[in-house]
Amino acid sequence: MNCNLMRLLATLFATLMLIATMSCSRNKEGKNYQDVSDDDPVMNAAIAKAKATTDDFVKAFHAQKAGTTDFSVKKPYPTPNGEQEHMWIAVTEEKDGMLHGIVANEAEATREVTNGQPVTLKLSEISDWKYTDGKKLVGGYTIRYFYDKMSPQEKQEFLKESGMEM
Repeated sequence: MNCNLMRLLATLFATLMLIATMSCSRNKEGKNYQDVSDDDPVMNAAIAKAKATTDDFVKAFHAQKAGTTDFSVKKPYPTPNGEQEHMWIAVTEEKDGMLHGIVANEAEATREVTNGQPVTLKLSEISDWKYTDGKKLVGGYTIRYFYDKMSPQEKQEFLKESGMEM
């Protein structure tokens, strides 16, 4: 995938949300920020589902079926106050459980990474994964967590801005 197109897609997603989880992390949904408790059972279930299905992501990434785009994972990074901020990473390569990619959104609190920075991480470190198949979101379990909390109008705006279907 063209690097500029990948950055454009990642930037679009970054403007929509910077979703953080675990340990009273900062969450961004549009321009609204909120904390998610580390013991939130619905968020923890979303993260568990993402971790349990990483093989689905890897298979789809390697297959690069026509119409699939925006292969991304989310990884938590520490913040200065001891919390975590989960950052989207546009994946460019996977080999033997190691992912290479580009940080795809602006950080709010972490100083560990910056938007556009190349990073390497283990599959075991991710808290979510996603890609689109046509317009349909595949994976994106933490995105769905926030989507389910949106009002009907917010859902409509989110889908329009993102160009996705849930």
